[in-house]
Amino acid sequence: MKHLFKSSAFSCVLGVVLSIPILGQSTGDSFQSANSSKTANLVYIYAGVNGFVNKDSDGQLEGLFVEMMNAFESYVSSKYGITVNSSYVPVQDSDFQQFLNDVKNSSGGVFGLNTTTIKEERKKFLKFSPAILNNISVLITHNSVPTLSSMGNVSNEFSGMVANTASGSTYHKRLLDLKSSSHPNLRISMVASEYDIIDSVVADPRSFGFIDISFYLEYVSQRKPVKRHPVGDQGGEQYGIIMPLNSDWDPILAEFLNSGFLKSSDYRQIVINNLGKGALRMLD
Repeated sequence: MKHLFKSSAFSCVLGVVLSIPILGQSTGDSFQSANSSKTANLVYIYAGVNGFVNKDSDGQLEGLFVEMMNAFESYVSSKYGITVNSSYVPVQDSDFQQFLNDVKNSSGGVFGLNTTTIKEERKKFLKFSPAILNNISVLITHNSVPTLSSMGNVSNEFSGMVANTASGSTYHKRLLDLKSSSHPNLRISMVASEYDIIDSVVADPRSFGFIDISFYLEYVSQRKPVKRHPVGDQGGEQYGIIMPLNSDWDPILAEFLNSGFLKSSDYRQIVINNLGKGALRMLD
């Protein structure tokens, strides 16, 4: 699926991009060694998400993260004199739990690029960059489903419906909390990614799920029969870039993001080009 918000004017040309299957562990150069040799081989593990990291019609990688990491490489080159060679490694089937595990099990200059929510429990096995976007989670169904009146009525109004979620995601926990607090008969079905959640909703009016607002906006732009139930909106979450615990690149990435990049007009334009103007609310 091609992200309809993407403008071809801002497609990025990658200096070195390798698309190879991941075997569960990747290794990149440490910053310490790179600063000594003035050359860095970095690995970007990604689970394909349209608008963030995806391939265009010519098979070239594009998206918000691609442009961001290109800017990061330029920063490392100009400030530290380090030439960066980067390789992009996809996670099979964009499986979110596998994505987390692959970054966790890697070492050195490895970065995980996905819509990953910054969570304290994840900081036990991953390092995070500063927040790059604010996330709003939304509750979705097929557009034939009547609008939910309140979350307190979900057990009655969504009776008999199946909730789909990805293992290891924040939405899995949210559904478990919902089941515990007000919907004891809730059936939860595990899928690999947020795209699977939306596809199940599109195909089956008896399905529902929580997803990031960026995914919802993408499907709405494609005129898919997806409905958002405003009573399910929940903010307060933020996305970050992840790294293995043994990485020493986290202060350098933070230095770059906090240097003014995240507040710049260039970054706002990158968000618009890849996610659409509606996504600017994720910055504020």
